[in-house]
Amino acid sequence: MLVYFVALLTAAFVLFLLHRKRMANRWAAFFLLFASVGGLVGFMRGTALPLLAERPDAAGWLGPLNAAAQVLEAVNHTLTPYGVLVFCAVYAGRFSSTRLTRLKLALLVPVALSAAVYAAVGASRSFFLILLLWAVPYYAASCWLLIAGWLRETNRWRKKERLAVAVLSVPTLAAIAGFINVGSLWQPGYYFFDYVAVFIAYSLLAGVAFAFGSGVLGVRVRLERDPLDSAVSAVSSGTAMLNHTIKNEIAKISMCADNVKFALGPEHPDASEQLGLIEKSAEHMRRMVERMHGQTREIVLREEPLRLAERIGEQLAGMSPWLTERRIAVERLTECDPIVRVDPVHVGEVVTNIVHNAAEAMPEGGTLYVRIAEAKRGIAVSFRDTGSGIAKDRLERVLEPFYTTKASRGGGNFGLGLTYAYQVMRQSGGSIELNSVEGEGTTVRLLFPTGKRK
Repeated sequence: MLVYFVALLTAAFVLFLLHRKRMANRWAAFFLLFASVGGLVGFMRGTALPLLAERPDAAGWLGPLNAAAQVLEAVNHTLTPYGVLVFCAVYAGRFSSTRLTRLKLALLVPVALSAAVYAAVGASRSFFLILLLWAVPYYAASCWLLIAGWLRETNRWRKKERLAVAVLSVPTLAAIAGFINVGSLWQPGYYFFDYVAVFIAYSLLAGVAFAFGSGVLGVRVRLERDPLDSAVSAVSSGTAMLNHTIKNEIAKISMCADNVKFALGPEHPDASEQLGLIEKSAEHMRRMVERMHGQTREIVLREEPLRLAERIGEQLAGMSPWLTERRIAVERLTECDPIVRVDPVHVGEVVTNIVHNAAEAMPEGGTLYVRIAEAKRGIAVSFRDTGSGIAKDRLERVLEPFYTTKASRGGGNFGLGLTYAYQVMRQSGGSIELNSVEGEGTTVRLLFPTGKRK
């Protein structure tokens, strides 16, 4: 039992320490922490207390340790189902921050009632009857939220993670409800954790397996969340080294060019002109790499309440002359006017990148439709162009760094705009989705989760 206590406790710390800013991970760590207490109670009652009972010199420890085991048992029985359900509600992303706060408080009422009953009658049939009435529905609702979240997810990377969480969690939650809650009511005092331990072992092994595969709750071997995170990390590191190397080489080129100019003197104007071109080309290369590095480096968000429609309107207004010059009309449909907590600078840059891509997809002019509307899991902002569209086999790669579906115009298209947008939306807790039909156009959809709404 001590093994399960250590394993679950370790899993809780891993989830918390690696992604402590992610609310879902904090609540996952919360319920794993209190679930691990069950293993500790089992060790105390099955090993530690019997051993102490055999030693006369340790008789004074039996009372306090037994009382501690009772408190820990009550904590395990009551706070684990509460933590599981809150985690699933947060992970589902279907509740606003206000509704989520109210839900957390409301779900605590049965916990407090059960704790009071346990303090009065201990681990009796009455306690387990009250526990059964609310804990089993809590576990059932948790399973439903996990399965429904997987079925409704449209982003293919997030769908893999949601499937992983459902696969490793639902069987174990069902086993806990059956063996612990139903079984303990049927036979109070019998320690059913031995049966649940099999399912816990399954979840831990499945969690490790998924960590080596698609990742789960942001945890993956080499700390990757999905393939795009790995690609962006590699590109960022590579461009940083390239930028440093090019700067050093440019310094050498400039110094050599100046030395050659001085050696040749003014009587060789043609050579001086050619050397000047070399310097300009080297400087251009340096600026290009700096721009690439700027678009792939780690993004730090400074979130604040923002009226989304107003911010998008500002970006479109700033680009209006540029769009008009390219004969592109913009039609806006604002079905709601939400205030969300995001980084206004980065959101503005995301909009600019998407609009710029849409304009490039319509070289002969066209219409860009911008729509802000309520969605099942938050606020959706859609940008639909009337361009040529993207082939299905290329659509899956458009978020990858340096991948572009069009020839670079003016040397400024690095294929990093959508990668940057993906990073911003991911760190904001949202997502970006693309749909395209060849010959009809492309739609880019930004989803801001309900929890971001003020």
